[in-house]
Amino acid sequence: QRKALISNEVLGEEPLDLGARDLFTKAVWFEVENRSLTGAGLIEAQFPGALHAAEHAAIGLLPLVASSDRWDIGGVSTALHADTGVPTIFVYDGHAGGAGFAERGFEKAKAWLTATRDAIEACECESGCPSCVQSPKCGNKNNPLDKDAAVTLIDVLLKDARDSAAPEDSRAGAPAPNAV
Repeated sequence: QRKALISNEVLGEEPLDLGARDLFTKAVWFEVENRSLTGAGLIEAQFPGALHAAEHAAIGLLPLVASSDRWDIGGVSTALHADTGVPTIFVYDGHAGGAGFAERGFEKAKAWLTATRDAIEACECESGCPSCVQSPKCGNKNNPLDKDAAVTLIDVLLKDARDSAAPEDSRAGAPAPNAV
């Protein structure tokens, strides 16, 4: 995309034929079972928008628990990830080798996701805006996004984590994120 510097207006788009690039970094990810989402009232057609909106909002709120800028972080979400086999949100450090942002998100997952959920729900917009679920750097043109379904998805993540946390776990009640 070519964009105007001041207004960020898209001036044109041209396909590029570039080779693949690899980024070896650190990531945190959240998995959720289809049945948990459908049990919360979502239908499968809502999964991509819910995951994508939650991903954007989580990236925007990560600086609350990790001294980062949203431009230091990347993310991807998918309704059926080939490796996890379930709907998954990934948030990764945008620096080779990682910079510790995803690891701090992992350590503070409950606070991070709770703040993310609360920020989305508190936003007064109807269906999603730059203050809650849209991202200025989205490669998919902020599509699909489902603000309400993102709140439901994060509620499911937080509830599933509470239900599965062992009482002796020092992180009881924290979502069970994964990190590499």
